[in-house]
Amino acid sequence: MKQVFVPQKYENGDWRKGSGEEVEGLFRRWILPEIGELRCRDLKAEHLRAVLRKVAGTGLCYQSVNQVRFSMGDMVKMMLAEEYLTSNIAAGLKTPKTAKKSDRSRLRRATLAEYGQAWTALKERERLAFDLVTFCGLRASEAYGLKNGDLFENGAIRVQRSVYKGEINSTKTNEIREIGVDSEIFKRLTAWVATLPEGNSEGWVFPSERTVTPLEPDSVLSRCIHPRLEPLGLDWMNFRVLRRTHSTWHHEKGTDPKIIADQQGHG
Repeated sequence: MKQVFVPQKYENGDWRKGSGEEVEGLFRRWILPEIGELRCRDLKAEHLRAVLRKVAGTGLCYQSVNQVRFSMGDMVKMMLAEEYLTSNIAAGLKTPKTAKKSDRSRLRRATLAEYGQAWTALKERERLAFDLVTFCGLRASEAYGLKNGDLFENGAIRVQRSVYKGEINSTKTNEIREIGVDSEIFKRLTAWVATLPEGNSEGWVFPSERTVTPLEPDSVLSRCIHPRLEPLGLDWMNFRVLRRTHSTWHHEKGTDPKIIADQQGHG
């Protein structure tokens, strides 16, 4: 089981740096020690439930317990596809109610006033990245993975790649999508691109100093954004907060959830 599932997830591109490392860590810590030595055909639904009960009893947060459940479901699907199992033993698997619920107050969102204060303190390059995440729903890795050729004349953006720790990959869902962009933001984007040394279609919208590679979101956050927001007491604001803010503002306006999902690339 452990010789097949983890290598296959990386080979398929399902696990990548960042999200992949986190999920693999949960898999290796909580799942493999309990059922990793079992033969696939000997695996039963009760084994999976026992893993979840044990994990839930450790005080691990609800999201992490949920991720363990998803991982085991993923594992079972692969076994079914490879014909190691004949039925989906994870079909009825549920996260135990004993799992520790998250402190929702920690999942902070920005108010419009806070966002405006932060936006004013930033330079145009960082403002554009903030706007692409907050108003357009992009992941930070997707915003910094944009090339000039991804900006269409009709005001839409094609999202087809991401950048994480210097590596260029497909989007998290491995899908290409086109999203609508506010006309004012798009106008500023095209004006910004016009100032870049590599203005052709293959040039990066947010290039590094070498121009041949894009900027790294976490590096920009620590070097260019937080130093400007810290004096304002807004250095808690990061790209995850902004993505959450995008969803919250749309929900408050009654936006169709499918539109939100399509913009954010949830598939």
